[in-house]
Amino acid sequence: MKIQIAKLYRGDRFIGYGIAVNGELLAQQVSTSIESDAHNLPTIKAIFNLDAELAENQVTIDLNKR
Repeated sequence: MKIQIAKLYRGDRFIGYGIAVNGELLAQQVSTSIESDAHNLPTIKAIFNLDAELAENQVTIDLNKR
C-alpha cells in the first residue's frame, strides 16, 4: 500500500494535511502536524480518535513474517 500526505481542501480553502493510503484518507483523523529541521527528514504526526470498535477489534501483525 502506498502512504501519501493529503492536502485537504474545503472548496477553495486549504484546511490542512491528512494521511491517505492508496489515495483514500484514513478515517478518524483528528489532526496532523509536519515537523522539520535542517538536520533531519521531515516527520508527520497524526492523531486519531479510537472508537470502541477500533479499540476492541485489534489485528495482530507479526513483523518477523514479512
